[in-house]
Amino acid sequence: MDFENQWKSVKDENRKMKGSADQRIWNGLENKIRSRNTTKRFLWVAAVLFPLFTVITLFFTENDTKSLDDRQMVFRTDKIQKEFTLSDGSTITLEPESELRLSETFGKETRNVSFKGKAFFSVAKNKALPFIIDANGFKVKVLGTKFLLDQRSEDKKVYLKEGKVKIDFKGRTTFLLPKETWIADKNGAEKHFYDQDVVRTFDFNEMKFDQAISKLEKTYNISILYPRNYKDNIIDGDITGDLDKVLKTIGFPFNLNTRKDSENHIILEK
Repeated sequence: MDFENQWKSVKDENRKMKGSADQRIWNGLENKIRSRNTTKRFLWVAAVLFPLFTVITLFFTENDTKSLDDRQMVFRTDKIQKEFTLSDGSTITLEPESELRLSETFGKETRNVSFKGKAFFSVAKNKALPFIIDANGFKVKVLGTKFLLDQRSEDKKVYLKEGKVKIDFKGRTTFLLPKETWIADKNGAEKHFYDQDVVRTFDFNEMKFDQAISKLEKTYNISILYPRNYKDNIIDGDITGDLDKVLKTIGFPFNLNTRKDSENHIILEK
């Protein structure tokens, strides 16, 4: 009897243990199934949303970039020269490694631009809106004209082909005439001079020969070599003409002829 009771007791416990183990196993399977389903759903959502998020991000980035460029209106060159036409009709020929930036209100409220590099400007005339260039250290103001601007080298340079320009540099103002060049060196020293074919009037009344030569050298940015024994001879009178005519006029009394050794070097000799 005791044996039979023990057998039943053990049998019932085994059934309970087996049922409990089965339940635990089943619960574990259900948890794994749920976990896998959840993972699949997450991966599916990520697979759908990530490309969409990427597209949205790129869309806004491109739009922001485009909007920024539109506001700034940037013109650049790399290795070759390029010509650009602005909304006011002005044309800008940018040399390599140059950049022009226009203000947001260009052509409407102002014609302000910033510039670095080297370029030839052909500015459309507009008396109401002057064309103002900020060249990083000096400013050029024009109404309508053609000129070369170079601020890439140590010497900042403006060459006026036609029209008029106003240059503001370190609190000083310079007005250029056609075929006149303005230069500011790395130390801030300024000079301006004319092409050799520009006609000027020179007052040589009671002036020594060497002083007259120095005046011509400064006016046309050239060097003139002459016999030093004439340096104290006196020149008297006003002379109007280009460089070649003036040199022939002052050299005539001393039988001096003009010879051009190079573009910027002239020799007066017997």
